Amino acid sequence: MSHRKLTQGEFNLLLEAWQKDNILGIESLFGVKLTEQQRELVTLADDQKARVAVSSCTGSGKTAVLSMLTLLYLMVLPDCRILVTSPSFQQLNRVFHSEMKKWFRRMPPQFQEMYDVTRETVRYTNSEKYEQFASLVTASVENKEALQGGHSENYVIFADEASGISEEAFDILLATLSTGLGGRFIQVSNPVRSSGRFYQIFQDDLGRWNKLYFSAFDSPNVNKEWIEDMEETYGTDSDLYRMRVLGQFPRVGISQYIGSDLIEMAVRNNLELIHYHNYPKVMGVDVARFGDDKTVFVVRQGPKLLDIRSFKGLDTMEVASRIAEHNAIFKCEAIFIDAIGIGAGTMDRCKELGLPVVEVIVSTKSSQPNIYCNLRSQLWGEMKAWLQNGADLPVSCRDKETNLAEQLTSMEYFYNNKMQLQLLSKKDLKKSGHESPDIADALSHTFAGQAFAVNRRGRIRRQVKQSSYLWV
Repeated sequence: MSHRKLTQGEFNLLLEAWQKDNILGIESLFGVKLTEQQRELVTLADDQKARVAVSSCTGSGKTAVLSMLTLLYLMVLPDCRILVTSPSFQQLNRVFHSEMKKWFRRMPPQFQEMYDVTRETVRYTNSEKYEQFASLVTASVENKEALQGGHSENYVIFADEASGISEEAFDILLATLSTGLGGRFIQVSNPVRSSGRFYQIFQDDLGRWNKLYFSAFDSPNVNKEWIEDMEETYGTDSDLYRMRVLGQFPRVGISQYIGSDLIEMAVRNNLELIHYHNYPKVMGVDVARFGDDKTVFVVRQGPKLLDIRSFKGLDTMEVASRIAEHNAIFKCEAIFIDAIGIGAGTMDRCKELGLPVVEVIVSTKSSQPNIYCNLRSQLWGEMKAWLQNGADLPVSCRDKETNLAEQLTSMEYFYNNKMQLQLLSKKDLKKSGHESPDIADALSHTFAGQAFAVNRRGRIRRQVKQSSYLWV
């Protein structure tokens, strides 16, 4: 398209053509060739009361389509207001806004002059009759007034990563379309949760929604070698393959992470000393000060869990002293301490005592971000693999006093909007009626050496193989 300034007549002809054919409008305005998947979405959205839900693989260009439609609609639809929303601030302001800016820059200069783009709004300034703008608002109940938006002849809701939008926030959004002329509601997402309104739309025929599945096999935007890598790494039967490649929902969105069968198998193993004596002993410590939570020490030697000790009401100095006493018995090569909050004081004191302590911050990023959302989830993943590979748990783990078996099997997980595995927090587990998984967390800390290899000063050196139980 020429960059010369258009006459009003030429501009009006373009508006008329693009309003009748949104695909033509996008491809002309941004200089792109839409995929067949993207074309189908744009076509279904071209209805004043459209309801469209897209369950998409990774890399299909779903966010790009919403970005381009936002800019196009503000230009060609009279009295247009758009609410762009997403469950997370990061997705909305970093991902969507960045995508918006990218396509804004792709427009010819004479069209860029018609917009005012900020981090929270996109305004079309070339309309004398209407105030045309899009607002970027995080989809949370706390933003209820902003989500309720306003009514106009062409009111549009674009929901990106809609699978993560809570049912309460979704209901607020849907309620805004209940009066007057109504409006469009277009939502796209990777299918990361088998629960919530987005999931119900695909499973239960919720309302009059047009439903689309974007598979990586049908998208020219997705590298075919990447599909092969996904198949080789995770298998075609895995939930990650279903979500990332096929654009289909996981079989279970929130579910038990470690099955009871793994616990029973581990209790029956009863390994002899010859099977684990060559492995170093490592200790995992989960520190709690007061209240219902317990401070826990766990000692593991390769595939065998050797010892569990728990205490209540100890301060940081007392915990450090008990660790020193316990280590004098077992002579561990590494002591992994959860050093968040109260654990930091214990960590410092143990260093002063010359103990081989290693700091573990479970909220930090995973070294396998393509699978796990944080280190805590990764450590539990290593622990699950340990159980699957023939671990030995004491019979006492099923006792009510120890309760390790219940703690391991009560842990639940889901996939976040980045399709990373994420465990429920201690707080959420308690809300579900389960006790705090103090012993299970302490045991998971002993696998920090698989997540990141360290030297005695705690420096990260290299990632080690998952099959190895050695920490250096």
